[in-house]
Amino acid sequence: MNEDRGYALITGASQGLGAAIALELARHGFGVLLVARSEESLRRVAEEAAALNGGRARTFVADLFAPDATEAIVEWTRSLNLSLTCLVNNAGQGLWGLFDELPLDEQLRMMHLNMDVPVKLTHRLLPHLKRAQRSYVLNISSMTAYSAMASLAVYGGSKTFLLRWSRSLRVELKNGPVSVTAVCPGSIITGFTERAGMMAMDDLARKFGTGPEPVAKAAVRAMLRGKAEVVPGLLNRITATVQGLMPKGLNEKVASGIYLKRLPKK
Repeated sequence: MNEDRGYALITGASQGLGAAIALELARHGFGVLLVARSEESLRRVAEEAAALNGGRARTFVADLFAPDATEAIVEWTRSLNLSLTCLVNNAGQGLWGLFDELPLDEQLRMMHLNMDVPVKLTHRLLPHLKRAQRSYVLNISSMTAYSAMASLAVYGGSKTFLLRWSRSLRVELKNGPVSVTAVCPGSIITGFTERAGMMAMDDLARKFGTGPEPVAKAAVRAMLRGKAEVVPGLLNRITATVQGLMPKGLNEKVASGIYLKRLPKK
């Protein structure tokens, strides 16, 4: 086992990328504080993490859509009296469809989970992170943050916010012990397309996507190196570079077209 790096709190840690990041952090010597809705799935991840870091894994069952969830997580974390050295804002939700056709309440819930929860948790836990000699905030954004995209307007907007907020927060904290890193993955094969109502994109996701483990490795590596931003995967990095060079209008047209032509017909 690696050196004891303190404890990392990971939201959405019961499956997919959150679970993969939790296990990768455990391999690097972090104890893990796992937060998600599914108690059974959390227990399985905790058992795997404990086998990697000497038994330092705790779980907290919480529905992050609940208005008091973030405060409950903060109070639980404080009650453990452990050295918090990492916060991973991973929990998120996607919705696919035209803005005026998707239910407003569902879009507002997504905005709460993708933006409000990371901001609240980070604000409340920063005093604890600042006590460490070296600590980290790892925010999971998305490649959708790099281009306006029809049919993913609110989701992409929320991920753009997360990226810009991360980089701004990083500048504010540059003279202290807390390093902030944003991860902007492309398609990850985790069941996200089904949960986001994007089954029509499954073939592309499987063709160009990757499993969560390589993304988790790239994310944790970038975090520990103190990088501001990382796009995991060579193809994704090339795509992001090309997007940055294209005129915005053309970029939006190309990116939107991929999704719009696959939207189920009403």
